[in-house]
Amino acid sequence: MAVFRLMLIITTARVALGFLPTAKDSISHTEITERAILKKTMAVLRELAASTGRVFDIGSISDLVNPTSEEIFRAYYGREVSPIKFEQAMQTVKDANVDVDHYHPLSAKHHFDSESFVEAKRLLLLKSSEAKDNIMKGNYESGRHRLGEMLHTLQDFYSHSNWIELGYTVPNPDLIGTGGGIANTAAKNQSTCSDCSTETCVNNILNNIIQSKLITTGYFSQLPIKPAGKCSHGGAWDMTRLRDATGGINKDHYTSEHWYLHKQAADVAVSATEGVLEDIRNAVGDKAFLKFLNLESPAALCFVIDTTGSMGGEIENAKQRAFSIIDSKRDTPDEPSIYVLVPFNDPDFGPVYKTSDANIFKTSISQLTANGGGDTPEMCLSGIQLALINSPPSSEIYVFTDAPAKDGYLRNNILALIDSTKSSVTFLLTNIFYRKKRSGQQGQRGRAMGIDTLYQDLAATSGGQTIETTKASLQQITAVISDSSTSALVTLFQAKSTRLNVGSTYYFHIDKSVTNITAYISGSILSYTLSNPRGVQQDSSLRDGPLGTMENLGRFYILRLSGDVGQWQINISSYQDYSLKVTGQSIVSFLYSFVEPFGGPHPGLGPIEGRPQTGQNVTMMLRVTGLTVYKTFAVKNVSFAAPDGSLIGSSPAMPAPSTGLYYAYVERFPGQEFALVVTGQDNSSSEFRRQSNTHITSSRISVQVEANSTFEPGKQYTIPFTVATSGAGGTYSVRVRDDKGFVLNATASIYLEDNGTEQGNLTFQSPNGTESGTIVTVTIEVESSNFTDMNYAFLQLTIAREVVDFDPPICTLVFINENCSTNCAGETWAICAQVRDNGVGVQRIYTRLGNGTLNTSVVWEGGVNTTLVNYTASCCSTEVTIIAVDNAGNVGKCRYSTREILGSTVDPGSVTTGTTTPYPDAFGKGQPGAVVGSALLCSSLLALLVLHMF
Repeated sequence: MAVFRLMLIITTARVALGFLPTAKDSISHTEITERAILKKTMAVLRELAASTGRVFDIGSISDLVNPTSEEIFRAYYGREVSPIKFEQAMQTVKDANVDVDHYHPLSAKHHFDSESFVEAKRLLLLKSSEAKDNIMKGNYESGRHRLGEMLHTLQDFYSHSNWIELGYTVPNPDLIGTGGGIANTAAKNQSTCSDCSTETCVNNILNNIIQSKLITTGYFSQLPIKPAGKCSHGGAWDMTRLRDATGGINKDHYTSEHWYLHKQAADVAVSATEGVLEDIRNAVGDKAFLKFLNLESPAALCFVIDTTGSMGGEIENAKQRAFSIIDSKRDTPDEPSIYVLVPFNDPDFGPVYKTSDANIFKTSISQLTANGGGDTPEMCLSGIQLALINSPPSSEIYVFTDAPAKDGYLRNNILALIDSTKSSVTFLLTNIFYRKKRSGQQGQRGRAMGIDTLYQDLAATSGGQTIETTKASLQQITAVISDSSTSALVTLFQAKSTRLNVGSTYYFHIDKSVTNITAYISGSILSYTLSNPRGVQQDSSLRDGPLGTMENLGRFYILRLSGDVGQWQINISSYQDYSLKVTGQSIVSFLYSFVEPFGGPHPGLGPIEGRPQTGQNVTMMLRVTGLTVYKTFAVKNVSFAAPDGSLIGSSPAMPAPSTGLYYAYVERFPGQEFALVVTGQDNSSSEFRRQSNTHITSSRISVQVEANSTFEPGKQYTIPFTVATSGAGGTYSVRVRDDKGFVLNATASIYLEDNGTEQGNLTFQSPNGTESGTIVTVTIEVESSNFTDMNYAFLQLTIAREVVDFDPPICTLVFINENCSTNCAGETWAICAQVRDNGVGVQRIYTRLGNGTLNTSVVWEGGVNTTLVNYTASCCSTEVTIIAVDNAGNVGKCRYSTREILGSTVDPGSVTTGTTTPYPDAFGKGQPGAVVGSALLCSSLLALLVLHMF
């Protein structure tokens, strides 16, 4: 369902424009997706809260109103918890949704155009299977991309078909959760529309199509070619609208031919999207589903540890700190969802230890030992590369080492990964400053890659820190890891000083939403003086004072400040380089992206791949969280902060109709490195300020690449990419890297004319035995011949075998044993059912909406692998839903009740009644199924269970 409204389009990271913006409030793909995710999130958290006895207090908000993420989180957690990671996950899904309009504008199957039912249905099933497979393997970001791509096609069905005109107010059950095709579609040679008699094309669908409930979709092409008598999509880009039958039937926006059905189509698309989310939840389970949407435990704990012989003490400290964080954050909103450990040595690095199980992570880190080494430099950047690839976006990564990097040639690759993931890298360096003068490592092109020019550069660019200390002080310094292991962490101010003067003064603001304010000074300083908004001062001679407490750990200072609201200042005296970072915890935070318009039949705003273009106009998109809680806050400006903290430009932040959405327009993008700063005020005129961690760098080079998301093992693929420059021409070096070694060859250099464009290629092939679901990260780096300019493209490719099974498991009721009375206490009921899957086989079976006991046993019935299911429960628990998931992620559902035995493969609350069910024997209370042997086995299984209990 293309879009809609200019203000809405400008204020989301990637929103399809559809045709022309209108004055009315048309509903976009991103709005449909967000509404559905929020509604499903509220329903899931409410259900989980009820099952654990937790209070879910949403106040006066009902299911019919769209609550915000802050309101949902507060209702579930009972306090203010930052939804920023959840918003980030949701934005990835929305972005991938809109990318379909960008990259596949004329593909009929991607938009359910031109009666492409078979092709579009298969695309839905493939994307659904890929999303589930990625989620079950913990590849959540790839799963979000696949889901977003699927949702666009699904949502377009309701805008581009005549489903709404047929009178349906619920989703089509044939689109998800079932194999096969789509029922009741019009024949290819069957006329479906008449010429439009009015501008709005009311009643142009033929009466016999409506009366027979036959489904059709509009044809769409830039050529006036379609079968005679067929409906057209309509709109200025569709030339088929000029041919019999003229006009169109799309409901994309309020200026479409069938504009009067736009809202109904959008509402059904929301319900259909909720159905997809429920199907995914059933396939992957609640735990994985919550992690997929970053609903619980969104933080990650990522360690990169040097394991050479001199690192024994550091490894022990890292172990203690990891264990302390794990134990202190268990069962809290900040409990890490992913633990990543990457050891490195020389010449080895890795493997990656990645798990969601805290105990497994403890075991992995406990097994680290210090040994080996030799020359001082180690493979540090190779370890960081693995950590960035295997960690969630916006992660905090901590590197423990006492040596410079041997692999400085990976610098650009690390910078590209930092840019793409917006992750921070902090280095905890022990005793390294005693030998850094003699440890300069010759990196790529002979440039020195010593500690000063590499680690500090990477840390500053990513928003991390370079902390130099002694082994004796490492335990206290690692407290910074615990401080930042929270989803609510915000940066209030950050600066790096390289000026050789004795004093510099910095200003930062504390607002009423911020707690746990901490300032970090890293480097050799002479002294500092801190002042609060009331003019009270505290200098570096005081460990405890009126403004807070301070720890001096050699070349690192930790200042824990009181929370006085207003402008603070700190004066630092030093003759050497140092950095200052001020952080806190707050639900008022922001996400940002840079976008540019794309054209075609579905124009809109798409992402700027890699770095933005120097000197060009750019639109910035902002999502600010926490404003529905702190209603007096108003965002005012978006500014650019140079590395020294000074502001080098500013643009007003323009609010959108949706809460928390803003945009800012920059006429000429700065040519220097900067961080993004969002500022505003509350109604008391007190200022608030948030700063991005990652620094942004522009480029005159652009690199663009489009590739299929999924690749089959053993097959060779050629992926083209385009390189352009908005500046002087010349020869540009090209480096293509991937983390699995599957890239066979690639263009090594490209010659560009002034303001020129050329194409390169890379060849990709995974081995035949590559496990399905493997993620391959590819970066394409392009650099100028004088090494002063660089840009990149970043790809994540999924290796997956062709999916051939789209049919869900089938459930058959064998018998029910129920003698419940009105006094349910002490009484039980039981069912026996069989679950069969004729495809790839049943993976797992579990229950929902029931608190009884489930037992399963695998038997053979008629040469087919069959799972016998025995469920027993108290008569006080009257319902159960048994969910069976096969190895392709297809979901079968059986719902049983003590009063009525029901069966369905789809969510009863989201589809029409009267649909064909593959569970014919599940209906009829007490009626035995056809398999007597299964009944006997269920009885035997039940008897054995009773004997086992006693």
